[in-house]
Amino acid sequence: MKSRRVIIDPPELRKPAMRVSRIVYGREGDGRRVRYLLDSKGKGTRKEISENIVLIRWRQRVWKDYRFSGGRLGPNIWNGLAIAFGREPSLDWLSWTVEEIQQRLDVSRTQMGVFKSSVPAANVIVGLIRICGVARLKCIMARHLASDRGPARGTPDLFLFATDNTGKPTMGRFVEVKKPEEPASDDQKAEIRFLNEIGLHARIVRLIERHKRLGGVAVRDMLIGRPSCRT
Repeated sequence: MKSRRVIIDPPELRKPAMRVSRIVYGREGDGRRVRYLLDSKGKGTRKEISENIVLIRWRQRVWKDYRFSGGRLGPNIWNGLAIAFGREPSLDWLSWTVEEIQQRLDVSRTQMGVFKSSVPAANVIVGLIRICGVARLKCIMARHLASDRGPARGTPDLFLFATDNTGKPTMGRFVEVKKPEEPASDDQKAEIRFLNEIGLHARIVRLIERHKRLGGVAVRDMLIGRPSCRT
């Protein structure tokens, strides 16, 4: 099987820890249409794209008193939220329930136009708002809604979080998912650094491809040496 050149990301773009496996088997397709087996040991037949691999594995995490959630973010999420909720975040946003957010999304669907596909589910927006807080949301929206902002957004693929047994969202992570050989754009790296600089957690999660013999024994990693399976 043809070996691909693997990119090693700078240390500051590889934290905080995720505690999910990055190992994938059964690569199918090429370019942007790549899918892998969902199971981290290469079992079963279900295949998913890279972003869904990380999202589903995060949601499957088990830790006492916590429920793990998250969703995919489109590049224009902040434009969509500005139309649905307004351009200036306020303390009121922190008190909105899932139902109230869903109502606002429903009312704004037509007005959001092409931006609506960038907006995640209402329960994910609740976690996003409460983890970011008003001050950080203002920074993010000012950055993305600026009149001189170009078309490149750099928005991470995923927003992941957990909810504790009191219902409080915690462990928020913005995540850009990459295949072993797939470079992160300058805009994506700049966005990750920006989010970290304002006190949030953002990183790249780069998948590790492994291959099996017919008997199921792993014979080759795509990375030099044996990297950590969890990150």
